[in-house]
Amino acid sequence: MNNLTKVLIALFLIIIAAGIILVGINYVSFDSYHDSGYAEREVTVWEDEPLDTFVSESENYEDHFVFTYIPRDPNATLDYYMTYEFKQDGTTQESADKKLYEGVTASDPIVLEFPREKGSEYELDVTIEDTGGAILHKSGMKVYPQTRGNESEM
Repeated sequence: MNNLTKVLIALFLIIIAAGIILVGINYVSFDSYHDSGYAEREVTVWEDEPLDTFVSESENYEDHFVFTYIPRDPNATLDYYMTYEFKQDGTTQESADKKLYEGVTASDPIVLEFPREKGSEYELDVTIEDTGGAILHKSGMKVYPQTRGNESEM
């Protein structure tokens, strides 16, 4: 057996040994991961961002506004808490802190209706949470008199 053959055999055995070690490490890691139950849970981290599980619609009429919050899931029927503040010219006109809405569906959404006066500036901030306290929707909207533009925040 010449030296080249011995080197090739040694390299081959090193590659096989490295492969066995890597498979062993991955197997132990998977077993540890699976045994602790993490592999069976679905966890989604949203940080400070809401899930945004609602579609918001607004309708502007001469004498009132209508704001509708519709669940994105057409099959969902759940209870939600809504916190909102509606301001006219910087003064709070109506607000609620974690008001319970029961049995909300796509066909029976959350609807807010507020009066409107010509020439006034309006602001609405809304947060919708599930019964566990997770924020599902958060939005803000400003409506200016016709001489200025409108602005919407998410």
